[in-house]
Amino acid sequence: MTLPASELEGDIKRSRADDPVQVTRSWPASLTLEFAPRGERTAVVRARHQGPLRIQRAFYPEADWAHVYLLHPPGGLVVGDQLQLNLSTQANACALVTTPSAGRVYSLQALQHSDKTTTQGQRVELQLEENSSLEWLPQETIVFNGANARLHTRVEASPDSRYCLWDIVCLGRPACDEVFTQGEVLQTLEINCAGKPLLRERTRVRGGDSMMKAPWGLKGASSFGTMVANVKVSRDAVDQLLEDLHQRFAGTAEQWGITQKQGLLIARYLGNNVGECRMGFAQIWAAVRPLQMGREAVEPRIWNT
Repeated sequence: MTLPASELEGDIKRSRADDPVQVTRSWPASLTLEFAPRGERTAVVRARHQGPLRIQRAFYPEADWAHVYLLHPPGGLVVGDQLQLNLSTQANACALVTTPSAGRVYSLQALQHSDKTTTQGQRVELQLEENSSLEWLPQETIVFNGANARLHTRVEASPDSRYCLWDIVCLGRPACDEVFTQGEVLQTLEINCAGKPLLRERTRVRGGDSMMKAPWGLKGASSFGTMVANVKVSRDAVDQLLEDLHQRFAGTAEQWGITQKQGLLIARYLGNNVGECRMGFAQIWAAVRPLQMGREAVEPRIWNT
């Protein structure tokens, strides 16, 4: 379902992504995608949307594996905006979903909004049936100074399904010398397998809080990321992945960590360059995908534009 253009006119006025945004009311959106085998490849068998959230047709750079690009034409979240994304794979289906550009959560101050308790949020739900594969590999989310963001990702997997996902957050706009001194980001991650919880994480960052510079917190970094894949690799392989990352990004202050827990490979990034975070996660993905999915990594073409 899509709101008629007449209902949308005047709701949200946007110029360039870096300019202030005027809002007269929120613009929620949702998208439900279901993937299933059709012949020799996976197809999108259900695509239901409401509001400005939709997809292009599926691409097949791997012949049978569906690659889908998630589109959000407004380009970001303003006061009260809530995005809901539901991705599900039927048995034996295989799909990769990504975004063509960074997401943005705009500042409440820039919007001259008096209620600073109003949130802007994105909720992503992944559900996998038996022997299916799903990769959720979006580009980063940029949280403007003064925003009040809620970012939630939840996975419900079958025991023999395969999944890989990452979440990358940039606080403020370092390229514009904008520091995250006001606002809040609450990021949560839930991984469940057959109803059993495997991972629960909750990260709250308040603008200007001491944890942003503390050695036990963000250490002054403006960006952080988490990548999770349900694949087991050897200790030697983990050490090699870390060594490769350190060599590739030698001379930078970027920090990487990789652990194995509850059958999950968990990679972490902390630094000041979301581009390097994306490249590093893609490097890890390329290394572990043959072990997990039984095939080489094929990067979505949109990543190179």
